[in-house]
Parts: sequence; C-alpha cells; structure tokens
Amino acid sequence: MRILTGREIREAEARANENGLSYYLMMENAGKGCAAKIAELTDRNGLAVVLCGKGKNGGDGFVIARYLSSFGYPVCVVRMFDEPSDELSEQMAEILPEEVAQLNYITGRYDSLNAISEAAVLVDAIFGIGFRGTLPEHVAELFANYPKYNALKVAVDVPSGLTATSTSCAGCYLADYTLSMLCYKPEHVYMPWKAWCGKTEVVPIGFKTDERRGLCSFTPREAAAVLPLRPFNAHKGTFGHALIVAGSKNMPGAAVIAAGGALQAGAGLVTLAFPDCVYPAVTAQLRDCLMLPLATAADGSIAAANAPALQSVFAKYTSAAVGCGLTVSDEAAAVLQAMLTGFPGTLTVDADGINLIARHIHLLENTSGKVILTPHPAEMARLTGSTALEVNAAREKTASDFAKAHRVTVLLKGVNTVVAAPDGRIYINPTGSPALSRGGSGDLLTGIVTALAAQGLPPFEAACLGAYIHGMAGMIAEQRYTSYAATIGRIGDCLPEAFSRIMTGT
Repeated sequence: MRILTGREIREAEARANENGLSYYLMMENAGKGCAAKIAELTDRNGLAVVLCGKGKNGGDGFVIARYLSSFGYPVCVVRMFDEPSDELSEQMAEILPEEVAQLNYITGRYDSLNAISEAAVLVDAIFGIGFRGTLPEHVAELFANYPKYNALKVAVDVPSGLTATSTSCAGCYLADYTLSMLCYKPEHVYMPWKAWCGKTEVVPIGFKTDERRGLCSFTPREAAAVLPLRPFNAHKGTFGHALIVAGSKNMPGAAVIAAGGALQAGAGLVTLAFPDCVYPAVTAQLRDCLMLPLATAADGSIAAANAPALQSVFAKYTSAAVGCGLTVSDEAAAVLQAMLTGFPGTLTVDADGINLIARHIHLLENTSGKVILTPHPAEMARLTGSTALEVNAAREKTASDFAKAHRVTVLLKGVNTVVAAPDGRIYINPTGSPALSRGGSGDLLTGIVTALAAQGLPPFEAACLGAYIHGMAGMIAEQRYTSYAATIGRIGDCLPEAFSRIMTGT
C-alpha cells in the first residue's frame, strides 16, 4: 500500500477528477465505505454520533451519517463549527435525511455532550489530513474528556489534531480504528503517531494509486499475499536450502539465533557453518540444522582457509547469510569476500559483515548474486561515513541513496524500519516493539529474511516481509511477557503466532 502525503493525495485526486471520477463520487465512495466498515464493527442498535468539521473531512462525515442511518442506526451529527466552508461538504450536509438528528456543538454544547456520552460509536470527521497548528479550544476540551466515554472511537482518514509534521501527539483524538481513504498516510505508519490511530484500514474511493514508486507499506492482507506458498504436495526441497555462515568463539549465540530464525521462518533445510571451536555450544542448542563446522582461526573466528571449500558448495544453497557474530578480523574479511564474490543467490549481510564492508566498501563492486544489507543506524553511519544522528534524521533518503549507488537492498533497522531497493522502491515497516531492542534481535531478523529468500522471494520482498514478521513477533512477545522480559528466545517462540496472524490478515 502506498504512503502518500496530503499534497500527493490532492494531486492524485485531481488527476482522477480529470479522468472522469468526480470529487462528489470520491466523497460518496469514501463515506459509504467507512459506514460499511463501521457496520461490521458495531451493533446497529447503538447510537452513532458523527463529529463533523467544516471541511472535506466533515463532508465525509455527513456521508457516513447518511449511510449509517440507511443501515438502521440511530444517528446524530454534531457539527463542531457552524456552516461548512467546503462547497461539496455543504452539499452532503443538505441531503442528510430527516431522521438524522443534528446538533451544533458551539450553540448546543450540553445537548451535544449528552449525545456523545450515550454513543455506542463515536466518529471523528473534524479535521483529517493536512491539520496545522493547535486544536480549537472547544475541540481540545472535548478530546480531553472523551476517554471516559465507552463508545468505539473511529477516526476518518487521520485522528483530528494528529500530524506527522509535529512531534507532539498530546491532545489529539485517540482512535480505536482509523479508516483511511485511498492509501496509508505517514501518520498511520510512523511512530509515535501510529499509536494514536489504533487499527488502520484503507477504504477505496474509486481509483488506485501508482504502487511502483515512492513510499509503501504493508496492510495485513498485503503481507499475507507476499508469504511464500506452501503447496500440499511440497517437500523439503520446495522451500529452499539456506546457508548461515556465522559465529565465533565469543559469539556462538549469534549463529544459533540466526539459524533458529531461518528454521522457524520456513526454510526447507538450513545449514549452519561455524567455527569448530564452538561445536558443543552450537550443537547443544540446535537439532534441526545441518552442521558445517569449519576450521577456527587463532582469534576464534572462521579461518580464511575455509573460503575455497565454502565456495565449492555454494551451488547447493538457494540463499545465504553472513556476518552474525563473525568478528571483524582479516580472517573473517576473507570469508566475507568469498561469500560476496562467489555466492550466486540472495546473500543477506548483517552485523560484523556490514562493519567489514564499511572498512572495505569496494567489496560491493564485484558481487555474484543479489545482496541484502541489514544495518542498524550506527552501522549505516559507518557505511556512509556519517553519524547515527544524521542517518536517523533522513532514514529513507540515506537507505535509498546507498541502495541505488551500490545496487543492493538495504534494510535499515530501528523504529519504522526502512527497506530500500536499488530501483527506488522504499518500504516503511508498520510493525515493531521495544521488546526487540536487545542483543540478538538482528540475528533473528537475518535468519527470517534468509529463509524467505530461500523460499523464492526476491530480495526486496524478503526484506520487507522479514521486517514485518520480526516486528509482529516482537509485538506479540511484548503482550505476553512485557518488553522487559521478552528475551530473544521468547520472541522467537512468538514467530508461529506472528505467521498465523499474517496468514489470517489480522
């Protein structure tokens, strides 16, 4: 699903209008779609109160009120201002049926508050996108008191008062559901604004956006559609063979976590290549992997002498990963170079692999296959010669510029993980949790992405879906264990439920 700003939406609507879809019909479609969704969520015997502003968002509200009334709801429209300032909204207000009660909050505050307090569903159609400044005093006063109301709280397009141009969400409408017209807006995906939207669903208005360029994200249904198929007559070879090259004497756990992630994300076979000095530690924790112990260098990493033997077996694997717990020694650098120059499939590079590339950026000039890099902001800063602060100030641009320049897919971790493709596509991940903020989280993500690539997903799709699944598992773990106690093992244990939710589109 595309993510569009207010300006981009106005441009898209103008083009649709020029192509024959009138603004009137767009508003009609929007209001009807919102009303249908509200009818799915609520009991039609309960009072529906629609708070209408004076602009186009209020116009959507008038249409919603009309359709809810036709569905059998008792409906009350509360005008938060006087007459509509938008001509189309005024038209929609004029055709409200007589059975829809109408109140003016300015002149009839007592009656309006009584209706709001009795509502089973409260619909915010006051401001929507493009809001600037501060909420009017009477609107802010209402929002300050509305948490005591028991209604299901629905926002139309964007909760009123919320704007991604402001870092403050204080005083905004806090929605249980947000029904967004046409596409996602930045407020629906980016934190902290996303938390104020509740569950966001997109409502069609009669035309589609261009999905091929610009910012995009996944709806739950879109994530489900990207999942690799699992046919009934499948066998282990159907789902690919993933190679994980990871670990060192001081970091055997990174190899275990990455391999475990690949196993739990559906790869048919997983082979873990690791330094033989940690054989007991690794094999004690993994029973589903094929093991490829390699000679250990003096520093406890995988010895450079293993590179030719690794390259000789690359054809067996459909995807690979390198870097988790690898160390940044010269020995590890030789292993990484062998992977980059010799592996023909999709290669995911994480952690120490990224740090080595930052020291030897020329390694990206001669790659055999397609490469996914999964840096956190500090690693991205090393790759670009900047600082983590600068990376986080321009996450999409930093990731996209590097992806284009080096012909790789970049998965930039952090709040609102960014995935950038060499062709200019940029994905913003809508899932995630503070529970993921711990050592080993990136290793788990690497395993998930590698498994998805093993099952045939292209690099960009594997990275996007991997980030979505990883973030979903973190959210589930936070619910079960709190973000304090959600260890990496517990987050991994939540992967089955994450897949289940994605498969059902919830």
